[in-house]
Amino acid sequence: MYNFYRRFIPRAAHILAPLNKFLEGHQNKRKSPHPSKKTENTLQWTEETEKAFTLAKQALVDATLLKYPIPGAQLSLWTDASDLAIGSALMQLSGDKWEPIAFLSMKLSKSQRNWSTYDRELYAIYASIKKFRHMLEGRNFSIYTDQKPLIFAFKQKPEKCSPRQLRHLDYISQFSTDIRHVNGKDNIIADTLSRIEIDAITAPPNLDYKKIAQEQLNDSELEQLLKSNSSLKLEKHYFPLEDIHLICDMSTNHPRPFIPKAYRQIVFENVHFLSHPGTSATSNLISKRFIWPKMKSDIRDRIRACTKCQRAKVFQHTKAPLSTFSEPDARFSHIHLDYIGPLPISEGKKYCLTIIDRFTRWSEVIPTVDMTAETTAHALVHGWISRFGTPLTITTDQGRYFESTLFRELTNMIGSHRIHSASYHPQSNGMIERLHRHLKSSLMAHENLKWTETLPVLLLGLRTAIKRDLNATSSQLVYGTTLRLPSDLLRDDSIVNATATPTYVSNLILMMRKLNPTNPTYHGNDKFFVNPSLKSCSHVFLRIDKVRPPLTPPYSGPHIVKSRTDKNLVIDLNGRNVTVTIDRCKPAYEFSETISPRATPKVIQNQFSNRKSQESNENLSNVRITRYGRHVHFPKRLCE
Repeated sequence: MYNFYRRFIPRAAHILAPLNKFLEGHQNKRKSPHPSKKTENTLQWTEETEKAFTLAKQALVDATLLKYPIPGAQLSLWTDASDLAIGSALMQLSGDKWEPIAFLSMKLSKSQRNWSTYDRELYAIYASIKKFRHMLEGRNFSIYTDQKPLIFAFKQKPEKCSPRQLRHLDYISQFSTDIRHVNGKDNIIADTLSRIEIDAITAPPNLDYKKIAQEQLNDSELEQLLKSNSSLKLEKHYFPLEDIHLICDMSTNHPRPFIPKAYRQIVFENVHFLSHPGTSATSNLISKRFIWPKMKSDIRDRIRACTKCQRAKVFQHTKAPLSTFSEPDARFSHIHLDYIGPLPISEGKKYCLTIIDRFTRWSEVIPTVDMTAETTAHALVHGWISRFGTPLTITTDQGRYFESTLFRELTNMIGSHRIHSASYHPQSNGMIERLHRHLKSSLMAHENLKWTETLPVLLLGLRTAIKRDLNATSSQLVYGTTLRLPSDLLRDDSIVNATATPTYVSNLILMMRKLNPTNPTYHGNDKFFVNPSLKSCSHVFLRIDKVRPPLTPPYSGPHIVKSRTDKNLVIDLNGRNVTVTIDRCKPAYEFSETISPRATPKVIQNQFSNRKSQESNENLSNVRITRYGRHVHFPKRLCE
């Protein structure tokens, strides 16, 4: 019923926005291929949804009184768009004033919110005409919008418009081309239908001093203060403007009322929500005006639990020590995959699939036309598997080409176990990221736009370079000997004679069997910081590492923690379980008086942690940590 009358209800999209979230992820029974299959999803009914449901019912009762359409009256369409929704009002001229005939308020989809302001305003006109088509067809009317560039929409060249803009303009031109500009302050009706009033959000609640005076009569904390020998001078003070008596502290020149526990949050919001200052500034502002027991610690806890401060302020980012992969059992058993690009087009190629073996550090760079799943699977099979066999483990990031069904079926078919790194955390795939750094710098040094011609020479240099952690080259670990370089003018006869002997193959096999894996070295000297609360918190804030629009908070959340490992957390992100690295998270704090403690999520063992590091941690029982964080080793006789 609400949707049937929604054209007569202002701000209908904003009222139903919390309730429409329940429809996300549900399929239409008519369009679903399995209409009989039922999905059980638990609806979380909150105060916000209850308020939206009440407002929706009230809006049906208090709907704006619309006027009956007058045949032949002059019509005008007023439109506006915000970041969240679009709104419009169809008006008719009756006498010397405009009267409303119908309203439109519609929420934008996730993709439509990413459109430019011009596209959203144009879509508002298009959707409004499509909605009121039965009233506008065959009538002359004007379109009013606060987006001034739209008045030149029908005068510009078609080549400057996108296909979507051309479709919208073509439909609009079938009804009217009279688009006029109106100032935003005068476009009140459409502006109200497309956005929420700012005052309704930012206005803090006011203090009711009459109720505070009643609460003071039965407050147990105030009775203890009156009986104790405190430095406060608690007396009844008369306020003539409010005509009430309040117990205040008169030790200063200004009376400071005692605030009961039920009104302390309101006092805190009235002061702290102005500019969200820190602990000392907020404490000074409140202590000069009010008093209550343990004020400083109480204000500190409330500031720490302020959701807006936790989302917008950055104190210290989490940086955990890097974990290590388990050592590969043999050559070509564990490989890393990634893409670089787009690069300048060379011979029709603009991307490169990079592959590196964790045991030998042998690298392959395969130029590709695109980064689709089909191209990735084809390059992996023909560029690596056909030469070195199928790997046991494949490490990739969360690119769509690696997360596709085709690539997943390929790994299952060849019997490979795939490990994907956390999103926005390239450090977990650091070996191939270091290869990208060396590869890009070498390509830039050659200054050749046809990088596909330079690539084979670069790979020769990479494979013959001595690795400091291996104390050998990649070619030695793969072929048992070094590769000949163009600068090697002299021929080594000892190598030629050695290869001619019949025992060369047996000696090569013995030498290859003696090879032991070597973990890569870490060259950084970073300071690590991990908040201890991350081990037990039930909610976290997630750092947004992508490019953010101006004035966007650096953190999102709070998000529920479903499970955790040593390095990753599984959180509920928009209804989906997403694995994120602990480096992007910080614990979410809530004030204990208003929020009951939640259960701690389960802890899962890390499946890819190094076994040797676990064994070494057990042997370091005699290590002591000082208060400054230093690890001190004491002799066993002193530990006993």
